[in-house]
Amino acid sequence: MKNYQMIIDAQKCVGCHACEVACKQEFKAPLGYFRTMTMYLDSGTFPKVKRDFLPLMCRQCNEALCLKACTKGAISKENGIVKIDESKCTGCKDCIKSCSIGAIYVNPFTNIAEKCNLCEHRLEQGLQTACEATCVANAITIITDKKYIPKDAKPFKNHKDDKPGTLHIGANEKMKNKLTFGRSFSPLNYEIENWAVDYE
Repeated sequence: MKNYQMIIDAQKCVGCHACEVACKQEFKAPLGYFRTMTMYLDSGTFPKVKRDFLPLMCRQCNEALCLKACTKGAISKENGIVKIDESKCTGCKDCIKSCSIGAIYVNPFTNIAEKCNLCEHRLEQGLQTACEATCVANAITIITDKKYIPKDAKPFKNHKDDKPGTLHIGANEKMKNKLTFGRSFSPLNYEIENWAVDYE
């Protein structure tokens, strides 16, 4: 039995959004809904400014809060992947309310909850996930052996009870200010009118 785990190096991410596009294409995510979101954060004062990026999707949590919140038994974890059973999901949104980063949404056409499942169908065929295969900066890696976990890889937690399976390298902790507990990823997270907001 394999235990898949994602490692994301935010220091390599160039903010191209290729992972978002590849994910939406792979799963035909509805307009305005995201399984993968590339966050950004500006810091400094001109001319000394910096923009950090953070690819974020379901972190395949250990002791996942969404799994505990689902009263229909539609969420389980297998091979390191937190999965949603479409035949059991009723679209009640309890899982959304329990996610601290907003990595789950309910498809408005099917009324079924959707989230990153590490492209399990691709992994089973020996292929890379859509985001890993598309990342131009090699910032996303899937491993199956803990010996390959970089020493500086850490969980990106937005709540004290979070226990992410996915690990990040160099994630700017201030990104948490752009996330809303219990609310799905917003397409407004990259609107230009937000660029002047100061999170320092």
